[in-house]
Amino acid sequence: MPPRRGRTAFLYVLLCSALAACGDAPAPGGMPPPEVGTLDVRPTSLALPLEYPAQLRGVREIEVRARVSGILLERLYREGSRVREGDLLFRIDPAPFRAEVARSRAELEVQRANLQQAQREHDRILSLYEQKLVSLRDRDAAIAAFESAKAAVAAAEAALRRAELDLSYTEVRAPIGGLTSREARSEGSLVVAGTDSSLLTRIVQTDRLYVEFAVPEREAASLRAALEGPEGDSIRVHLTDAQGTTIGGAARIEFIAPDVGDDTGTVAVRAVLENPDGKLLPGQVVRARVEGVTLPGSFVIPKRAVMHGMQGAFVWVVDAENKVAPRPVRLGITSGNDVAVLEGLEAGERIVVDGILKVQPGAPVTPVPIGQAADGAAALATSDGSS
Repeated sequence: MPPRRGRTAFLYVLLCSALAACGDAPAPGGMPPPEVGTLDVRPTSLALPLEYPAQLRGVREIEVRARVSGILLERLYREGSRVREGDLLFRIDPAPFRAEVARSRAELEVQRANLQQAQREHDRILSLYEQKLVSLRDRDAAIAAFESAKAAVAAAEAALRRAELDLSYTEVRAPIGGLTSREARSEGSLVVAGTDSSLLTRIVQTDRLYVEFAVPEREAASLRAALEGPEGDSIRVHLTDAQGTTIGGAARIEFIAPDVGDDTGTVAVRAVLENPDGKLLPGQVVRARVEGVTLPGSFVIPKRAVMHGMQGAFVWVVDAENKVAPRPVRLGITSGNDVAVLEGLEAGERIVVDGILKVQPGAPVTPVPIGQAADGAAALATSDGSS
């Protein structure tokens, strides 16, 4: 029994030595470490792909209301048509207002006659007072009557101007140019100023439109910082329709809400779009793509370099001895085929981008920068084709 145990121990030691020797030896057949495409991590700028659903609004949307009460005699525009500022839209029965103008004008003439009489009396009493022929009370009464007559004339003139203004309001004109909506009151209706019945129609300005959309809080911060930066003037919003076709010109962002919406958790953004041809209409739903916003100083890597495991995302890092090891990373925003790494990498480190399936933890590799790897693959394809 003892000799057998000695032989077993000897074989065990011999096997361990052989395994250790195999670990230091090259791969079977003398295969070199596998080639992998690598990328040196450097801070760079990442163009943010900001695209959101949006809706167009008129820069000015006006309610056209009757400013005087009366019977609506006629509508003088075609519903849904384009009107210019100052165009006549409705006419309210002007007869009562013309009568009021005539009455106010007659009242003014009466007050002017009274003023002339008061002035004559004023001048006569003052002359008699200087001759000591009337009392001080008479002089004061004449002065008061003259001043009162002047005030009455001023009040009559104001009443006439008000009556003439009300008469002008019987012609309801477009306060702005734009597209009209349907009439809210039909001809023959009684409209009362200052009530709901005073609404006659609406006009929406279409030569300039608002592009309204909402962005997440984090992206709103990046957008605000970009607008306040040196490249802020170059940031524009481009619109596309449901088919992805670009429509209209470039819009300019003019407003970012200072707070986050309680219901949506997003920040409201508004851009202004010039629409001189009127092809785009208020209320239209579009896609708004914000271009010109970048995330500076980011570690940007191809998305294909990122692996996902039980502990989250990680990349393969190549050390100074060309051995690979997994490195957990925290990812940020993505843009096309690239992704920003927020934590886990340092400037100058090499990561594996291509050939990830060939690597094992702690195993050596032959790193080839991904640009050179692409050139080598192209050369190999050319040589194969020529042979």
